[in-house]
Amino acid sequence: MEYAKVLLSAYPNLARVIKTENDNYMRRCYNSAYFSEPTETFTTALIDMMEKRRKLIDLKEKLDLLFSRLTEEEKALIMFKYAGIMPKNKFEFSLRTYFRKQKKLLKKIETYLNYLNITEDVFKERYMDVRYFNVLLDTVKESRRKKNEARVLSTVTSYE
Repeated sequence: MEYAKVLLSAYPNLARVIKTENDNYMRRCYNSAYFSEPTETFTTALIDMMEKRRKLIDLKEKLDLLFSRLTEEEKALIMFKYAGIMPKNKFEFSLRTYFRKQKKLLKKIETYLNYLNITEDVFKERYMDVRYFNVLLDTVKESRRKKNEARVLSTVTSYE
């Protein structure tokens, strides 16, 4: 379940992470004359960087597909909870309904992720070597029970 939360938190910034990985790869290529390590070690590191970037691009494409299957309300709920992006309009339901919808939506997204062949084991195997996901996983674990009530209260219509 936490892997889905990490992916939802990562999605809004994933394009920038891919660009950063690409920039790091190009910087390493341009500065190859300054590395005194053996060529085999250097090229192996370059290949690893390329594979990491390719995995991130594949993940972004799968998450784009997942988000294309969601309604506008579901997208707004996800972006609000996991990315901190305020919705354009207040949600037209109570606080209790908000939390129920979030729980139901997370289960729906996990089903979609399984359909896209991104399970918890696949996530750990393929993406945990990316530092960005490790930082997000730590953040998700820390905020497991911590809720920003004031922020949530400002986006729902009624507090009952």
